[in-house]
Amino acid sequence: MPLHIVWQNVADGEESLLAVPLLNAELILTMAGEIITDASWHVGGELTKTLSPHAVSVQSYLLNPMQTELHVTLLSQGSVYANTVWSALLAIPIGQVETYSGLAETLGSGPRAIAGACRNNPYAGIIPCHRVVAKRGIGGFMGQADGEFVALKHRLLEYERGLGLDRE
Repeated sequence: MPLHIVWQNVADGEESLLAVPLLNAELILTMAGEIITDASWHVGGELTKTLSPHAVSVQSYLLNPMQTELHVTLLSQGSVYANTVWSALLAIPIGQVETYSGLAETLGSGPRAIAGACRNNPYAGIIPCHRVVAKRGIGGFMGQADGEFVALKHRLLEYERGLGLDRE
């Protein structure tokens, strides 16, 4: 997969925010120097029109993930368990989904614990927690059971399905 993550234990440098517009939302990257310390979705409001080169790279990857390489440096955070779940999320192919219970079975855990790790994912725009769904329905997204973030989850999944990658 063309996503390359380098994990750093310490983030220093001047803090800045980068906005990456996508699917009527923005992925806000919180940076400490060159290290991303948070990548969370925001919905509502006016979208950024001028993008930094780094934001353009992230946007290009999100729009065309199999044709674009993305190299990011992320701050290592979260529990050992959360990191195990987040690694499993990275293994879910683009255009496909896994259920909370299916992922729980794979990891020898419980569905609620998986949901908690997804909810606490500081890199929701890079580590694809939107690809985890309920057995019946879409499930929540970014701590919401319905509303704007769940609508964004629908858009993200539909966009990825439209890429046709699950048929290769």
